[in-house]
Amino acid sequence: MNKRTPDKPAPGTVSAYQRAQEAIKQLIVQENLRPGDSLPPESFLAAQLGMSRSSLREGIKALESVGVLETRHGSGIYIRDFNFDRIFENMPYAFAAFGKTFRDVLQVRMALEVGLCDALARTMTPQLVDELESLIAGMNRRLEAGQEFSEEDRAFHQTLYRNLDNPFLDRVVALFWELFHAQKTTFRADLWQMQQTITEHQAIVDALRERSSEAARAAMQQHFTHINSKVHEL
Repeated sequence: MNKRTPDKPAPGTVSAYQRAQEAIKQLIVQENLRPGDSLPPESFLAAQLGMSRSSLREGIKALESVGVLETRHGSGIYIRDFNFDRIFENMPYAFAAFGKTFRDVLQVRMALEVGLCDALARTMTPQLVDELESLIAGMNRRLEAGQEFSEEDRAFHQTLYRNLDNPFLDRVVALFWELFHAQKTTFRADLWQMQQTITEHQAIVDALRERSSEAARAAMQQHFTHINSKVHEL
C-alpha cells in the first residue's frame, strides 16, 4: 500500500499557518492588545480561533520570526514592541537572492534623500553643520593619503538626518547604505571621482547652512546623478 503524502495547498490557496497568522493579528487588533500583553493559553486560543494547535503553533512561529510575538518559556506568548529590525535583517539577502539590482536601490535611495531636503533645511543647526564639515575634512585627509573614505561617507549621510529624530528613517538609510555599498567591489572610483564626491557633499552642506531647501535638493540631486552615471557604466 502506498503511503499517503501530506496534502499541499493548491496554488492560490492560503495555508493553515498563514490563516493562523492572520487570525492572531486580527485578534490583537480586535482586543486592542499592546506590547507586553499576553495572548490566551494555546489550547484556549486554538479553540477560540477554530484551528488545530499545530496550525496555531506554526502561525505563532511565523509571527515570532517577524518580531510581532515573543514566546517566554513557562510564562506564555506575548505581544512584542514591534519594529522593523527583523525585516531589515533579511532584506540584504532578499536583494541578493532574488535579482534586485544596484539601480533599484539607487532609485529608491535617491528619491528618499532628495525628498527629505526640505525637512533637512528646516531642522539644520550650526552644530550639525560643524559635524558634517568635520566628516568632509576627514574625507579630504583620506583622499590626500590615497585612501578611500567609505566610512566617512556613510557617517555623512547618517548624520544628515539626526535632527529629524526618526529611528525608522535611520534604519532605512543604514539599510540602503548596506545594500548599496555591498556592491562597492563592482566598481572603484578614481581619484577624480572621489574629489567630485567630496565637492558634492560640500555643496549639500553649504546649502543646508543657508537653510535653502531648493539649493539642497539641487545639490543632492547632482550627487546622485553623479553616482547614477557611474552605475550605468557597469
